[in-house]
Amino acid sequence: MKKLLQIIILTLITSCGSTKNTTDLIADEKFELCSEIKYNRLVTEVGPIEGKLIYKQNIHSLLENSLLQEKYLTEISKSGYSELLKKANRKEIKSEFFEKLKSDLGFDPYLLFPINSHLSCYGYLFEQLHILDKSSWQYQFCLAFNKFEAYGNLERESEYLIEVLNKIPEDKFQLIMYRKLFLDFIYTTLN
Repeated sequence: MKKLLQIIILTLITSCGSTKNTTDLIADEKFELCSEIKYNRLVTEVGPIEGKLIYKQNIHSLLENSLLQEKYLTEISKSGYSELLKKANRKEIKSEFFEKLKSDLGFDPYLLFPINSHLSCYGYLFEQLHILDKSSWQYQFCLAFNKFEAYGNLERESEYLIEVLNKIPEDKFQLIMYRKLFLDFIYTTLN
């Protein structure tokens, strides 16, 4: 009887974990879809169109690769981005870096880095789809970001933005959709 009870309890614990993982995967999928829809609107609205569409669609990856090449970003991880934000705060990323990126692209991608655009997708997951609740990391991420907006800015203090960064689980941070917000800040604040 004791063994049967243990098996039932383990089954319940496992099934609860599976539900959480399923919810998390659904949240990732819906967040990515929402972000892509918003971003595709930008891509079609921002010129130039001819010959630059592939650059525009991958602008975050291109910026990230440039940051890696120039050694401003040492690795694609939370610790790598934490160091990048500290370098940005200390004004170690030179304006020449952005000028070279613009020259390589053949256009200024400023409008393709919309600050806060991705945050509305979290609101969509909370308020309209009811996929996430206050116990989710995404909710804690949004709270930390609101605190950053209220008390800090990249030019003055990066500790609040690093707190936002730390709310994202490392495995989720490997997905570029969760790094875009930080790339948006780097480009728009320093350029």
